[in-house]
Amino acid sequence: MEIKYLVYVINFLELIAVIIAIISFDKYKNSNEKFFLYFLCYSFLIDILGAVVGDLLLKNNAWVYNTFIITSFLFYFSWYYNILKKSIFKKWVLVFSVLFILVAVYNLFLGSWATYNSMTFFVGALSLLVLTLFHFYQLLNSNEVLFVKYKLSFWISTGLLLFYMGMIPLMYLMEMEYTGINYLSYIIILLSLNVVLYGCYTIGFIWTKKNYNIF
Repeated sequence: MEIKYLVYVINFLELIAVIIAIISFDKYKNSNEKFFLYFLCYSFLIDILGAVVGDLLLKNNAWVYNTFIITSFLFYFSWYYNILKKSIFKKWVLVFSVLFILVAVYNLFLGSWATYNSMTFFVGALSLLVLTLFHFYQLLNSNEVLFVKYKLSFWISTGLLLFYMGMIPLMYLMEMEYTGINYLSYIIILLSLNVVLYGCYTIGFIWTKKNYNIF
C-alpha cells in the first residue's frame, strides 16, 4: 500500500467520531455543541471530496481544503463567541475573526486556489489556540471545573489545543521545506495529531452528561 493512502485512516477516525456523536446527540442537543455533529459530518464529506478529486479524478484538490480552512475556522470562531462569557473574550473573538477574514480574502484574490493557503491556516490556528486558552480560563474560574470531564466543550477545546499545537510547527516546517521531515514522517505525525483530535471528540461524546451541557 502506498504511503499516501495512510491518510484515509483519518477518514475512519472522522467516521467513528460522527457515529458516536449521532448516538450521543440526545446528551448535548440543548447546547451550543449540538452544531458539532453537523460540522463533523461536513468535515467527513470534505475529506471524501478531497480524496475523490485528488486520488480518483487526479485533479488538484487544494481548492477543497482551502475552502475547508476558511469555513472550519469561521465555525470555531462562531462557537467560541457563543460559549465564552466575558465580554473581553468575545471582543477578541471578533478581532480574530476580522483578521482571519482579511487574510483569507487577501489570499483568495492575490493568492492561488491551486496551492494550499498556509497563511490563512496559520492566522486561524494561532487565533484558535488563544481562544482555547480563554475557554480553559473560564472553566477554571467557575464551578464547572468540578465536573469538567462531563463538559463536551472541555474535550473539544482539549482536542483543538493539542491538535493545533502540533499542526502549527508541522505546517511551518513543511512550508520551509525542512529536510528533517520526509513524507512518511509527515504522514505519521499528521495521523497522530488526528488520533488525538478525534480521540478527544469521541471521549467527549461518550463521557458528556446531559445536565452539564445546557446553553
